[in-house]
Amino acid sequence: MPKVSTDEKLINTFLERGVDSIYPSKEALKKKLMSGERIKAYQGYDPTGPHLHVGHAMGIRALRILQQLGHEAIFLVGDFTTLNS
Repeated sequence: MPKVSTDEKLINTFLERGVDSIYPSKEALKKKLMSGERIKAYQGYDPTGPHLHVGHAMGIRALRILQQLGHEAIFLVGDFTTLNS
């Protein structure tokens, strides 16, 4: 596993661009990211059509930034909605 980075500029980019809500708070997540402790981030998609589209890009981009910081990014695509639509 890569070393976890505490690059404040990259962390601020992650927190300020394309993130609508952070729970419990932006400050709590920044503190966790600056601690150097590795986190796991999960983004699940269950598309209503056969393709991912540009609307999915923000979540994918956020996962990529976390991955660049040395955290574990989990990207999961389901098909339950597509199969039952």
